[in-house]
Amino acid sequence: MGFFDKIKKMVGKTGVELSYEWIESPFSFGDPMIKATIKVQAADPVTVVGTVGTFIARREVDEETEEIILGEAFENIHDCASVDRDGESVDEFPHALKAGESGSYGYFVGDMDLAKSLADWGVSDAASAQAKGVKFFFQGMVDIKETVGMFDPELEQEIKVV
Repeated sequence: MGFFDKIKKMVGKTGVELSYEWIESPFSFGDPMIKATIKVQAADPVTVVGTVGTFIARREVDEETEEIILGEAFENIHDCASVDRDGESVDEFPHALKAGESGSYGYFVGDMDLAKSLADWGVSDAASAQAKGVKFFFQGMVDIKETVGMFDPELEQEIKVV
């Protein structure tokens, strides 16, 4: 292991690659919940201890970016669902991945009211959001035990809202 690899390990940087297996796009403006599934590919052994899904609205005003968090969902070892792994029902977290293995994790960001959240921007539906230059993004974050919160990987994708 080279010097820089040792430094990356000391500060918790791991070789984790994220990709969306599925993401709800287009998303209906009036829907109170957006769903996605993210795939974690581990280059090194890691332990996934939770996820955070965030649905965001952004716009540019006077060359400044403004952002509103429309909804957020957290899952971790203290509050997680059971999943089927190798024919056995187990808690979703913690989930140890060996080098070269992958795991999939679902996001369910709910209890959203986009019209209410975006009222200050003058947005009441998908058409007014588009007319005012509002764009929507889904951001998935995966909490990796070995990164000690310093370099938890995130993946963001623009979402078409109709």
